[in-house]
Amino acid sequence: MDETEPLLSASAEPGDRPGLPARGPHWPRPSHWPRPGLRTLLVFVPLALGGRRLGWHDVVVSAFCLLAIISLSDLISAASDTMGNRWGRSVGGLVNATFGNTIELLVSLFAIRHDEIRVAQAIMLGSILSDILLVLGFCIIAGARRRGVISVAPAIVDVLSSLMLVSAMALVIPAALYAALPRTDGQGADMTRNILTFSRATATVLLFVYATYLYFQLRTHSFLFLQDKDDGEPDVYENPTTGDGSSDGEDSALPTTRNVYFAILVLSTAALLTGLCTQAFMASLDGMTRSLRITKTFVALILIPFASNSPEMTQVVAASRNNKITFAVSVIIDSILQISLLALPALVILGWLMGRAMDLFFEPSQAYTLLFSVILVNQVLQDRHYTYLHGAMLLSVYAVVAAAHFIAPQQST
Repeated sequence: MDETEPLLSASAEPGDRPGLPARGPHWPRPSHWPRPGLRTLLVFVPLALGGRRLGWHDVVVSAFCLLAIISLSDLISAASDTMGNRWGRSVGGLVNATFGNTIELLVSLFAIRHDEIRVAQAIMLGSILSDILLVLGFCIIAGARRRGVISVAPAIVDVLSSLMLVSAMALVIPAALYAALPRTDGQGADMTRNILTFSRATATVLLFVYATYLYFQLRTHSFLFLQDKDDGEPDVYENPTTGDGSSDGEDSALPTTRNVYFAILVLSTAALLTGLCTQAFMASLDGMTRSLRITKTFVALILIPFASNSPEMTQVVAASRNNKITFAVSVIIDSILQISLLALPALVILGWLMGRAMDLFFEPSQAYTLLFSVILVNQVLQDRHYTYLHGAMLLSVYAVVAAAHFIAPQQST
């Protein structure tokens, strides 16, 4: 392949090119404030915080916290997008990389602080599974429902496949080492220490890979991620969720300084409220799981990622319905990249600084679940052309994973 040839060419989706300007470190997302349906969920923020103080039932408080997290996640996403659009590709990319997974990071940090290491690990794994199975499945179904057969730019497919393999490697290798190394009486502590050391070294490598990726895309090879400017399309920031590429509205223009200041205020407030809601959720987690007779692993693997990824899933489905398939899949790639190469290794390092044994040794069942899911998704993506059947298969696998962890016994932390 010629190095000067863009990965995302103008012919990636004939007649359906979003025409979005690249502003790395990942593909652009539309700048829009919360949709009315998600905005109404903000009412659950005071209910969640007040309910905890008033001693409401843990199930009620937990439900209100999850609903509040959905709306706050959308606020954080919209605010970070506005800041990124104003400050350009480099700063904007770093802003989105920092705040793209705020919900998962905050909940996981509170879990690590409470020595709930398995809960923190399950949140990270659940976010990856949610993206590659649930969100991608709905994306394919939404796009294929209108067009019958859809296709994605080959470069997008290749990047997604590679990122999923990196994620699987980081989670499966520690479990494989634990199973392969010989064990004798009295060596359990040594093996745990070795796995922890290996995890911290691997986390450092993954962070280096992410930093290298940022430098590659933002500085040395940014032209590979730019769409062809000579195609006659206006260089506007189209909102793929509406399909409106005109200059109407604020989405087509750079945000003003006042809008950026407002976005910073919203981002700071939403992050603070998210931390408070997360703290209330973790405090009511034990009571909620006992009352509903479900495991913490199920809550961390299914419920929390679903709440934090709901705005992203809404955005992806809306883009797919407007024939912006490549854009929709690029959003999924963005999320997987941040979780596997940034959020997960960052948690290991932060746990190290906090004096907690946060490692990459996942329960074998969880590691195998990720491995088989990655194999399935890679097989589906190699078809290059997708119908609603492909999306249905991904959703079916996600349902099986959710059911398996719903009935599975709680693992010790």
